[in-house]
Amino acid sequence: MNRILTILILTILVSCENKKPNSSTTQPSEKLVTKAEMLEIETNINDKLKRHFELYRIKPSIEINNTEGNQTDIQLANHKIKWFDKDDETKIKIDNDLFTLKDKVTLNIVHYGKDSVDFTNNWDEIKLFRNNDREYIGIRMSFSPCTGLGCSVDYFLIYDVKTKTKNFFGTFRTDNELELFNFSNDDKIDFVAKTFNGDAHGSTPIEFIYELYSMDTNGQFKEQKDKGGLTYQIKHTTFPNDTTKTDELWEHWIAKIK
Repeated sequence: MNRILTILILTILVSCENKKPNSSTTQPSEKLVTKAEMLEIETNINDKLKRHFELYRIKPSIEINNTEGNQTDIQLANHKIKWFDKDDETKIKIDNDLFTLKDKVTLNIVHYGKDSVDFTNNWDEIKLFRNNDREYIGIRMSFSPCTGLGCSVDYFLIYDVKTKTKNFFGTFRTDNELELFNFSNDDKIDFVAKTFNGDAHGSTPIEFIYELYSMDTNGQFKEQKDKGGLTYQIKHTTFPNDTTKTDELWEHWIAKIK
């Protein structure tokens, strides 16, 4: 009888032991985001920004593309533009104003710093903008034939016809549309400069930073800030190699992004 009772007690103890939670059980991990989900979120943010900028975009009067890749004489309405490219420097002539790109740098930070525009040797697109009885010529430029990271760089010249002032901007791995805006519905035209912040190969989080520049009466673009001195910015952050995070959008902007 004692033997049967002992077996019964041991059976009950083993059964209870099996019901105890296993302390080595792995805790639930962070939810992994699929590539499709990440792409959808990134697309949604890009579409949201595109819709926002479209509300304030100044439509160009004329657009000309360098379809043949070697055009050097361009007629833009009543303006004549000539492109000179030599091994040591590139020059542009707009009407009777001849200038070199050799000593020019971008107003904005492109990637880790401001860029020398002297890198460019060809133009891709030219647009004529008219706003409040003034004309502005925009030229998108690049390096051809490009290799490696050089294929991801574009430069912009915004030329004020009235003052002959030259403004240069650059982009790296960001939207390279040549656009002017009017965010405040005033006499000033605006330019949205873009900065790529992060590792070009995606080993770190990447920030695409948008900053607002407005042209003064002398034809020079100036970075815009609020009354407290804070720069107007939009930051689109991506996480190329982190599948637990999705794209983020942060804004301190002159107009609400909806």
